[in-house]
Amino acid sequence: MRRFKVTYDWVLYILLMVALLLPILQEHTNLFPTKPLNGVFVPTPKPTPSFETYRNNTYQPTLEKYISENFGFRAPVIRLYNQFLWDGFHKTQISEDQMVRGKKGWLYEPGSVSNYYQRQFYFFAPDATTMSTMLTKEAQRLLMLQNTLETFGTHLLVCQVPSKDLVYPEYLPEDADTSYVGAPKMSARFFNEEIYNQLGINHLNLEQWFLQIKDTADFMLFPKTGMHWSNYASLLAADTLIRYMEHLGSINMRNLVIGPRVLDNARQPDDDLERLLNLWRPISKPQYDYAECTSDGDTTAIKPKVIVIGDSFWWSIAAQLELKDFFSVAPYWYYNNTIYYDPRYNAVKEVNIADELCSADFVVLSYSATQQYRMNDGFTLKALEALGVEGAVMDSAAFIERETQHAIADLIANPESMKLIREKAARYKKTVEKTVRDDASWIVNYKIEQGMIKFAVTQEKNMGQLVKDMKERLRQNPDMVTFIQEKADKNGRTFEEQLDADARWIVNNQKKD
Repeated sequence: MRRFKVTYDWVLYILLMVALLLPILQEHTNLFPTKPLNGVFVPTPKPTPSFETYRNNTYQPTLEKYISENFGFRAPVIRLYNQFLWDGFHKTQISEDQMVRGKKGWLYEPGSVSNYYQRQFYFFAPDATTMSTMLTKEAQRLLMLQNTLETFGTHLLVCQVPSKDLVYPEYLPEDADTSYVGAPKMSARFFNEEIYNQLGINHLNLEQWFLQIKDTADFMLFPKTGMHWSNYASLLAADTLIRYMEHLGSINMRNLVIGPRVLDNARQPDDDLERLLNLWRPISKPQYDYAECTSDGDTTAIKPKVIVIGDSFWWSIAAQLELKDFFSVAPYWYYNNTIYYDPRYNAVKEVNIADELCSADFVVLSYSATQQYRMNDGFTLKALEALGVEGAVMDSAAFIERETQHAIADLIANPESMKLIREKAARYKKTVEKTVRDDASWIVNYKIEQGMIKFAVTQEKNMGQLVKDMKERLRQNPDMVTFIQEKADKNGRTFEEQLDADARWIVNNQKKD
């Protein structure tokens, strides 16, 4: 009995030492490879002790943070704890501003849930009437831009990308937000579809198409634990978009050849929301369809220049297609901010917008239903200003509203900001949406007062008059009138259309010089 007790004590002692020392060994040697955590992570640098860091009391807090981020087996410990929360309490450490758990383990992006219940617009406007007015004005600007670009041979089209909530509403959670019971509701997806049809705006509604094929499709249109359309569905969407561009431009483009389907476990980004959870084991879900795709290699087909302005749904298409096989160039203006697939530029602010748009064959605005409140991130207004379209001048109220929308988008995208906003909303008994807008307005007003952003009438805003003056000068030159008429006949345009296009081209090039 004594021997057993001694042995038992020694076993406990050894296990205790292993538990204490093994994490230290792992921290310094990484003896056992572990799977890193998913998500964006900015590591805390190891602090260096000094008199200054000791005096201002920054060394100790920084060191504690560094140790908490680098102790041995940190990733598996966090995954195990997250799994405990998920299985035992149906909870997660992920903020509700980043992900919502639906029925049967389905995951949704929060914006799609609030948009389905037609209250997402309260983030962007104080009431439904104001939101409708904002969407109407944006649609009118789209029509002006569409008509203007057509004079340069550029086709503008809106691609209405589907959202998971409308395609798979049966797995959505019940609406737990009672702040808007009885309040007016509206959704940009339905409003825009109606007004685009009324105004004759070129648009491709892929969301309606997804709804039409949902019951007959033998593949998932959206993955269970992902935010975006499934990889395979995005290929079909790309094929449909190319067909629509052929129709709109009356051209022959290369066909998308989709290979045989194979079933496989979820690949990126079909489980992008689940990856944020950092669980110990994957959520139970079906396998998904995947396929390789190529072009038909038609050497007689046209490869147009296309500019895509839109949200993250385009990544699924760009990652699977060799864009150069279908387009001569295909720069991607991500949220009308950062530029990808164009070695010349990194950001839209570096671009001569008029030159780029007028040299393109197609300009595609590709936003999902939850992002249609962003008013194309100011692209239409900037484009109209750059092209010198009369009536596109931004007044101070429109300028402040645009900056406010940008500030709202920044706040929503920041989990820490949203956490503070929710606390403030609860403290002052206001809705989260109204608190977001109030804070965004304060930020914009503060920046204006401090001179951090300025509203000024620039040459771009006077371009309408510059183009008008140039047209008059061209009319007074008989040789130019004859030359323009010949170009108009050759291009199948009226004299006035060709005159307007030439005047804008001259003014834009004078601006560059």
